[in-house]
Amino acid sequence: MEMIDPFIDFLHMLMGTPLFYPLVTLLIVADALAPIVPSETVLNLAGAFAASQGVPSVKAVIAAAIIGAIIGDNLCFALGARLIGFVERLDPESKAGQAILWVRRNMHRGAGPTIIVGRFLPWARWVATIVLGSVRYNWFAFLFYDTIGVIIWAILSVGIGYAGGALFSDIPLLGMVVGVLLGSLVGFGIQKLQGKFFDWRDERRGQSTL
Repeated sequence: MEMIDPFIDFLHMLMGTPLFYPLVTLLIVADALAPIVPSETVLNLAGAFAASQGVPSVKAVIAAAIIGAIIGDNLCFALGARLIGFVERLDPESKAGQAILWVRRNMHRGAGPTIIVGRFLPWARWVATIVLGSVRYNWFAFLFYDTIGVIIWAILSVGIGYAGGALFSDIPLLGMVVGVLLGSLVGFGIQKLQGKFFDWRDERRGQSTL
């Protein structure tokens, strides 16, 4: 516990400062452009810490996340034509390569749901914004669906972390770990549900044409 307490104190100092919120925004913009470290983890941690320690402000973190995600996604969309060549050269066996296959398969089923669900999948959202930007997908439609996805994503990411922190408010570190794990499971679950929904819809359409 003696080693953990200074870490908790550091997080309390960091998340208690007003500068934490613009830092969250900048991190999420960077994550949208290069999804190396999923920004969901930061939001899960912030939510869990808010539940157990009282800081940061949940509403402010959600607002900062929404602003950062919308800016980052739209930057990727605008740079789509320039980045698509790089995306197409990625190893098909890598996470990014698999995300390309997922995005292209689901784009044929519906761009709107793919944009929304892709927001929960780090590499998929990056690929989707670039692909859509490269084919000059309607920007207003992209902004509409992306904003819906971003709002849901931000609320769930912070909220799930908050739930984990509340469950283990007496053990902040455990609460943060649980919050992050729950957040990861949600993204996986949403992807599976979307796949099952599209499969069901495709079957229904196939039956209706018989």
